Amino acid sequence: MHIKASKKAAPSMSEIRGIFLVVLGAAALGFYYQWWFTDDKLYSLWPLVSFMIAVVYGVIQIIGNWVLYLATHHSKNNISAIPQNLSVDVFVPACGDSVELVARALSAATQMRGEHKTWLLDDGANPALAQLADQLGAGYLTREGSKDIKAGNVNAALPRTDGDILVIFDIDHAPKPDFLERTLKHFTKPEIGFVQVMLTFENGEDGWVARAASDSSLDFYNPTSIGSNGLQSTTLVGSNALIRRATLESIGGYKPGLAEDLATSIAIHANGWRSVYVPEPLAPGYAPPDLVAWFTQQLKWAHGVFDLLVTAYPRYFKNLTTGQKISYAVRMTYYWIGPVVAWHLLATIGALWGGEAAVKSFEQYLQHLAPLGIMTALIRQLALRRWKHPALKSNYQVKPMALVFATWPIYSLAWIMAVLRIPLGFKSTPKTPSGGLNPRWMLPQVMVTIFLFAGLIYAFPLILATKSILLASFTIAQIVAHCVLLGQWFYTGVIRPNKVNFDSTAKTSYVTTPSLQFSQLKQIE
Repeated sequence: MHIKASKKAAPSMSEIRGIFLVVLGAAALGFYYQWWFTDDKLYSLWPLVSFMIAVVYGVIQIIGNWVLYLATHHSKNNISAIPQNLSVDVFVPACGDSVELVARALSAATQMRGEHKTWLLDDGANPALAQLADQLGAGYLTREGSKDIKAGNVNAALPRTDGDILVIFDIDHAPKPDFLERTLKHFTKPEIGFVQVMLTFENGEDGWVARAASDSSLDFYNPTSIGSNGLQSTTLVGSNALIRRATLESIGGYKPGLAEDLATSIAIHANGWRSVYVPEPLAPGYAPPDLVAWFTQQLKWAHGVFDLLVTAYPRYFKNLTTGQKISYAVRMTYYWIGPVVAWHLLATIGALWGGEAAVKSFEQYLQHLAPLGIMTALIRQLALRRWKHPALKSNYQVKPMALVFATWPIYSLAWIMAVLRIPLGFKSTPKTPSGGLNPRWMLPQVMVTIFLFAGLIYAFPLILATKSILLASFTIAQIVAHCVLLGQWFYTGVIRPNKVNFDSTAKTSYVTTPSLQFSQLKQIE
């Protein structure tokens, strides 16, 4: 019997505009690469190495991200029926967290509509949390020790539960009542191994860092993740995740590490399972409230992701689809932004202090870099505007750009440690402000800012004489980005320590179970 092939839908105007912008962006990238072939630069070692790095970064991070943006138009989750006869276990791992924070997550999890059993997985073996779980109608599981942290906690709970679907929430995420109704339906397809739901953050009012950190994730959890879904390569991010028990068992359980969720994700995909992304804000959480929390989180994440880039990615590469290879490459190289920023900072300082030839050469470099920078920012902003969920407020990327830019020492350190195979101990991200940051964390930013500012003054007559407008502008932009972070550090650590706008009492207002009011939480503690 002859089956007539279905016609491929014609591209929409939005997709055509996206393709046109990406073509312009690719042209800008080619114009940037052109600079490296002038004046026999590639006959010297360091320019050759720098060019090779620029090519790898440009292809993977820049072109790779644009491919994901274009793939957003192919992301479809057209399933309406909720599967029958699927039992559900909800896991809420905890270790040393406050009763209020646990109560918010656990209460919300127990109140989700649909048949399910909620379990508190307490690695801290806190009797107060055991009492809390009992009062909320949740199960309570603990274990000996805390080997492999979250992964070990989940794996220890697997043989003691029997749900077909496992739903995992980090302790700072509280699901909405319709979470299961909006997500379980995707498991009607037996090939779906896990469903990942968008992460959002509701504590942006806690201060500048919390807002910038929250906004820094908008691109990944909106157009980037939607594009990954379009390539059938959604990746696990840990919280707000639903995983088929059979899927976890097929890979030997949750994979340990600093980026255990990503390690588990790539193992699942390499084993032939598929995944789905749900771009809806169904379980809001908390972004890092201050620089201590931000740096702690970013060092842990970057080190864990880089470790997988040099170990798991090559091992699983041949078993991944083309879309998965692209998606994991983009995600695992995101933190290369740190070394890239570090290189440009050193190059800028060298140009400012290197005399007329250095100033002119770097000005020409920036003339070739500027169109690429403009196109990258434009494509990113338009993709975010097109695909950002309407319930999310911010659409401006100035704050997160400054925060991520000035975090370059953390990302660079993580890359060096991963390449040299230097281990990093696990430390959970603080959920409340500490009010202070060890000055050693900020020493690289301070030193670079001093050299940039002094170099700008030193080279200013030469900049005027050679009309190096881009060099002056680029230097000032780098100084401003660092000063913003340094100002935040000085304000919260020196002027107003422990005065960050974070009201833990207000956060517990989400505990709405009639049988457990906030006054009772205090009694439990």
